[in-house]
Amino acid sequence: MQLNELVSDSNARQYAIQRLAKLLRHPDDLAYRAEDLRRKLAQEKLLIDAQLNTDVRRQFDDVQEGLELLYSTSGQIGRVKTDMQKVDELCHRAQSYLSNFDRIQQISIANRNFAKADEFYRQFSEFHQQHMHVREMLTDAQENFDQGNFNLLRLHCFLHKLEDFRNSALGFTDVDIDSKQTLNQMFGGLDGLVREFEDFLWMVAGSMYDLALRSRSNVIVHLLKVVEFEEAADRAQEREREGAAAAAAAAPLSPTPSGHKAERAPKHYKKKLLEFIHTFVSSRVSEFFAQEAGGLEGITEVTGFVVDELTFVGDAVAPAFPASYYIFDVFVDEYHQAVVANTNTLASGDLDGGSILLLLRWVREYHGAIRKELSIPKDQLRPALLEGREDQLAQEYLEIASGKIREWTSNLMRSENESFVSRQDAPNMGEDGLYVTGGSIYLFEIVNQNIELVTEAQRAKLLCDLMVECNKIFQDIGKQWRELLEKEKTKQIEAPETAAEGLVDYTMALANEQIRSVVQAETIRDETGERLTRTHQERFKAELSQTMDIFMGVAEAATQTLADIVFSDLRPITSVLFTAEWYQDDLLQPVIETLKDYCQDFHDHLDKYLYRRLMQDLLSRFALSYVDAIAGKVKLLKGKASEKLNLEMHRASKFFKEHMDSAAVSETLNIVRILISLIDSTPAMIFLEFFSVKKQYPDLPLALIEDILSKRDDLEKQQLKTILESLRQKAKGDTGSSLAKQRTLFSKLKNYTPLGNAAKGRFL
Repeated sequence: MQLNELVSDSNARQYAIQRLAKLLRHPDDLAYRAEDLRRKLAQEKLLIDAQLNTDVRRQFDDVQEGLELLYSTSGQIGRVKTDMQKVDELCHRAQSYLSNFDRIQQISIANRNFAKADEFYRQFSEFHQQHMHVREMLTDAQENFDQGNFNLLRLHCFLHKLEDFRNSALGFTDVDIDSKQTLNQMFGGLDGLVREFEDFLWMVAGSMYDLALRSRSNVIVHLLKVVEFEEAADRAQEREREGAAAAAAAAPLSPTPSGHKAERAPKHYKKKLLEFIHTFVSSRVSEFFAQEAGGLEGITEVTGFVVDELTFVGDAVAPAFPASYYIFDVFVDEYHQAVVANTNTLASGDLDGGSILLLLRWVREYHGAIRKELSIPKDQLRPALLEGREDQLAQEYLEIASGKIREWTSNLMRSENESFVSRQDAPNMGEDGLYVTGGSIYLFEIVNQNIELVTEAQRAKLLCDLMVECNKIFQDIGKQWRELLEKEKTKQIEAPETAAEGLVDYTMALANEQIRSVVQAETIRDETGERLTRTHQERFKAELSQTMDIFMGVAEAATQTLADIVFSDLRPITSVLFTAEWYQDDLLQPVIETLKDYCQDFHDHLDKYLYRRLMQDLLSRFALSYVDAIAGKVKLLKGKASEKLNLEMHRASKFFKEHMDSAAVSETLNIVRILISLIDSTPAMIFLEFFSVKKQYPDLPLALIEDILSKRDDLEKQQLKTILESLRQKAKGDTGSSLAKQRTLFSKLKNYTPLGNAAKGRFL
């Protein structure tokens, strides 16, 4: 890099950021290119430092030479001063040699005054002719404006001479009121001509774009030369006024010299030109908003319009202006301010969610295009688009969107709840034979619409906030479903005659619909999440994972409801386990038949994942029903009880293995086989049997063991007391161990509390 390529200090940071952005275009560049770039930039810095050192030494040499020249110049100035003093002395001496010097001086002054008077008379005689000539030139320029056949500088030159003569003439007569009135009447038409010229001047300014398109930038240059000339005249007039004021303050009684020009009124052409550019650009942008953009619907077209206009200004118009005008920056500010004003007008009314997102997306696209095409950073554009109300508008959209989604879901839930409660028709069936309600399709339709809109608007934070609001709505929906499930289940179990038929089918449909919602949420999480930056990706995926958990929670509540309904039908049988009726009759067969009917429906119409979870739940409840039955008024007949239990577990195992994994069935039914071992154990082996089971099931309740032993028909009271005392002593020492805090299927027992703590949660 050469020194002449270095940017100024004010733009150094911006230049560095832009260069790094070009060099590190991808996130992986930080890992693979950063070190190479660091070495390359270090080498460039060494070269630049070396070149700077050379230039600094050269500058020091130049300064040294300049100081030497100044020192020698000081001596030369002294010698010139001495020589001028000698010349002045000679002039004074020469006056004494001329006896008529004063007379000669007066004659010289009179001669000069005669020459001025003659020139004034000539100009005065030709003023009317010159005035008419300038008017004809202006009229011709106005008539041939489109052809550009006029010379603005020549026209201004003649007009300026007329103005200068008028000011001089009025200055000669500043004490003669009658003469001044006569001259004012004579020069009265000049002010009108000046105004016409100024109007023509701004007409030329209004055609700058057209002139640039026709390669007539020389006319723009002439316009600016006129402006600069008048600006210089304004400054000269101001200096003259300040000088006169200072002189008057120093010598308040001194007479005003005759023959000075009348004070010229400042024209402020540069200020007027900038004001005209402001009006011109504002009108141009407003016209585009009204005719081309056509309101908010076409606001995205504004970006291209502004970029094209400013590109044209930078290429064709700005080169005609002096560098001191910084005219490109002026046009950038004017265009941006006009865009801001028109945008604020559009955004001042009531906006719907789509309009807000359109505005937010356009704001980002606008700044991106300006930065990319014109290399103008966002910070340079003031005031901010939408007056910095982006966060406020985002919050307004969030409120509108969440309100719409909540309203939509409320109507959907009202319809779904009515259908779920009335159950007049069978639930809908999907292509895979599963019962469905169809609610997830409608629910995610509006959610997906808003997600897509926000994603297109490139508002990642707003997207995450939207999902937070959606999760609040989903949680309310889940709560409503769980309450409705509990209500309908209670009605079905406690007052079946008042309940509509088909609760099981509709509960399966609800559970399946929740799984469909989980799948849709997962799709959104994976597809949309990948389009976000890493900063917001984790938060967005976390919110969608929570969404999936909410729907899965409702699905699990539905499967629990199904299990509750199944076992409410089995309650007449499970309530007589280990009673005389159980010993005498085959009560397992109706249980299996009932389970077959239900499980076939579950297999055919319930989601496979939920079906497996439900079967595990049914198996667990089936096994636990035997253990919980011990707490009732039962009697465990040694030999007979274990024989019947072994037979029933064999038949039950065969049934459940048709629907589940064999290992899972065996593991779950093992708690009943433990029950059998404790029933058949000899008094001497009970202690060892108990602690052998305790290692596998640390939460095995001691109260259960006590019930089993106390209800065995082969143990004496004293023998039972001794065994229980030893078991209590041993169990008391193990309650604080980590093993005792582990949870197994025994923690789900309804009639027994696990050692150490009450049962918590639901075993899955």
